[in-house]
Amino acid sequence: MKSMDIRYPKARLSPAKQELVVIEFSRTDIEANYLDTALARLQVLVDDKEAADKWEGCATFFFSGWDDDPRETAEIPELRQWFGRLSRAFPYWFHVCEKEGDTVAHVFRLLCTGHVECVNDGVVGWRFEDLQQLSGTMQVLFNHQNTLYERLGLPEEMNQRVSEEIAQILENSLT
Repeated sequence: MKSMDIRYPKARLSPAKQELVVIEFSRTDIEANYLDTALARLQVLVDDKEAADKWEGCATFFFSGWDDDPRETAEIPELRQWFGRLSRAFPYWFHVCEKEGDTVAHVFRLLCTGHVECVNDGVVGWRFEDLQQLSGTMQVLFNHQNTLYERLGLPEEMNQRVSEEIAQILENSLT
């Protein structure tokens, strides 16, 4: 029997892997430019050391109300603008995002300019247009992760592991 390759082996060390928190970002809130509901849902994941430890690596999200829109979420300008505002208010994506699926890459697609591109035989991917923007966004998010860990007194080992997970995800996303 052939063994299955694990996509992101370090991500499997996150303590919250058995619990996935799925957060809905509604079209109503986005069109009203309203962040409070989303921020309240996210902030509870990092309110204190215990919450941050419990919910590290467990969050994903989706946008409701665009089911009939054929575009990818990262191609919808109002979603990108709203998500950018949300990320400035809650820049702790690296800590809270699940790291076995597409959530981290989705964050980057929403925050950094790019476009859908056919890779081969009908398979599509996302091409980032400005790698300096991608690098700058990554640095900002890492800085906020470091600040969060320092403020809450989270272990450096966790910070190192999460940083390695993110680097691995980005490396796989760009190749």
